[in-house]
Amino acid sequence: MRPSRPFKETPCPVKNLRLTLLTPHDLPLHCGGPNHETWNGHPRVFLPIADNGRIECPYCGSIYQLQGEAKGHH
Repeated sequence: MRPSRPFKETPCPVKNLRLTLLTPHDLPLHCGGPNHETWNGHPRVFLPIADNGRIECPYCGSIYQLQGEAKGHH
């Protein structure tokens, strides 16, 4: 019988989310998932963000904040 080893804890990318600051030049805003390879991320979704607003991706919970006005963008 092998001795049991404790599980190695690795940080979950979703639990370690950080706020992503955006400027109007970064628009339109889309999210493909936090730090994932193309094959295991969620679908690319475009997120409507208000002037100087904040929005959370409904798939992965990533948070984006726009610093400025979203002129001409939805």
